[in-house]
Amino acid sequence: MKTVVDLGAELKAWRQELKKSQAALGVESGLRQEVLSRLEHGRLADFSAGKLLRLAHALGLEVTLTPLSRRRPTLETLLDERKQGANTGPESR
Repeated sequence: MKTVVDLGAELKAWRQELKKSQAALGVESGLRQEVLSRLEHGRLADFSAGKLLRLAHALGLEVTLTPLSRRRPTLETLLDERKQGANTGPESR
């Protein structure tokens, strides 16, 4: 499960990859630079879906929803399960 801190870090990484400042992204998304800063540092308690959609659009991203039960495992998840000795793979079924 992603947290607000995870989301902020990902959005910051996208912004930096596009070489955009918080101020420039703020102009494009209609959000204040201070709001973007708080979001990127996981300190924004109230962030509406509308703001997220505007920010994603300004970064050239699409917001999608994925059911938790149908998410594909990441390599990190699989490695963690293997380290913990969890039964994974076809033979565990």
